[in-house]
Amino acid sequence: MNNLIIYCHPNSESLNHEIMVKVQEQALQDGHLTRVRDLYTLNFNPVLSAKDIVAFKTGNIAEDILQEQEHIKWADIITLIHPIWWTGMPGLLKGYFDRVLSYGFAYRYGQHGIEQMLAGKKMYIINTVGSEEQNYNDKGIFKAMRIVAENTFGFTGLQIEEHRFFSSVITAGEETINEYLTSLKSLFPKTLSV
Repeated sequence: MNNLIIYCHPNSESLNHEIMVKVQEQALQDGHLTRVRDLYTLNFNPVLSAKDIVAFKTGNIAEDILQEQEHIKWADIITLIHPIWWTGMPGLLKGYFDRVLSYGFAYRYGQHGIEQMLAGKKMYIINTVGSEEQNYNDKGIFKAMRIVAENTFGFTGLQIEEHRFFSSVITAGEETINEYLTSLKSLFPKTLSV
């Protein structure tokens, strides 16, 4: 399986970065081919412009978008790793999806309604949050974030296989962090085709 890891965190010393490294190691151990798109090191332009919107309709798409779309085409699995900031994804990541999951690539309108052009691809999402798990559960935030992700990515046909939240990461001790990282061993299906 081809596993595209889309990672979005500005700090290479962060838990998110450590998660990304462990996820890539685990995917390789499970027999996946991997690619990592580190959005901060790519300096990807996240601003969807009027020119981009016209380009989606005319087929004259910017090279940076085409390059990322090629990575998504290659993938059987997309693994998304990012922190939750203000109960959502970082702005850079939102802009990445605004530009890359474009009309004519990820979806289009056909004779029978929406055509989901990424159907058949699977997605795994790993998020870190600063607050306690109970806080997010009691307020229904985790449930809401799962619904938003399912509707956002599901619109393109991506099937979310698992959505994990690692809580209290600002105050978590070493034992908890190790539990989070160890849990990644069971994330992916194993494959023999390397």
